[in-house]
Amino acid sequence: MLDIKCDIVIPVWNERELTKKCIKSIQENTATPYKIILIDNASDTETASYLKELSEKNKGVIVLIRNKENAGFPKAVNQGMAICGAPYICILNNDTEAYKGWLEEMISIAESDANIGIVNPSSNNLGQPEPSEGFSGKWIEMSSCIGFCMLIKKEVIEKIGKLDEIYSPGNFEDTDFSRRAQRAGYKCAMAKASYVYHAQNTGFKKRKDWDERFKRNLDIFNKKWGRIERIIYIIKEEDKYDTIKGDISNFLKAGHFVHVVFKRNVPRSGINEHMSLSVFKIKSNVNILWRVLMRKKRFDKIFADSKFLVKVFHLFGHESEFVNL
Repeated sequence: MLDIKCDIVIPVWNERELTKKCIKSIQENTATPYKIILIDNASDTETASYLKELSEKNKGVIVLIRNKENAGFPKAVNQGMAICGAPYICILNNDTEAYKGWLEEMISIAESDANIGIVNPSSNNLGQPEPSEGFSGKWIEMSSCIGFCMLIKKEVIEKIGKLDEIYSPGNFEDTDFSRRAQRAGYKCAMAKASYVYHAQNTGFKKRKDWDERFKRNLDIFNKKWGRIERIIYIIKEEDKYDTIKGDISNFLKAGHFVHVVFKRNVPRSGINEHMSLSVFKIKSNVNILWRVLMRKKRFDKIFADSKFLVKVFHLFGHESEFVNL
């Protein structure tokens, strides 16, 4: 038997049919030697029976751990991580479907840069409706990876530890893990040519206390890392970008979302692609005001080289600052 390259940890709480689709997609679309570790989080009888039968038919390839109670996502993942021996560990939701070459491409991206510690595939979960073609070997940096499908170098876990179980039953444990990895010197990346579909809105989101738990975990995360902010820069000239790119880089490293609006030309080079960075060209002050003021999620910080725009934003109660570029 080939050496296992990746252990795939899948927590399961009910959703038998989705789980079957997930397992089938892995079996049909994965060439890399792998082992699947299923954590049955006290599923219903139908799902539990399926998982037991599946593990018995695939001994050595599929391992089953059965919990008497639903331990939640972080604890279940940590149970799986505790018995992983491969150089890569992939956390995978049971409501996902992997596309051909998904794992190979993520591993290839991880191996292309010693500083990349965690990798997401592209996905509808990240705004890509279809698999990306022609992007083999290409990746984009992220402020944090999302736990629906998260490939992790085992060396990262050995250095920073497992998921923080304070976030149980789930929410923000993946963002927290990403922050810890970045603090240890690792990058988060999205593999453009890898694709995993995520059904979403299943699993623990069906819990009655989901909203309450979400707010609780958000407070825990914010107290530890600070609140994630939305920031916008509005500047006239493309050559002024060099003046602010250092600040933008620091904002991105801290996990914030940054928008940059150029009133003339967008620079053809010098802007590093990043999942949390959006760049636009908007000539009219009216259109800029409309885009900012009518936005559902308001910007926490606005930087502009126009005193007129700064005054208008102040009138509407926005924190804004004039930058003399």
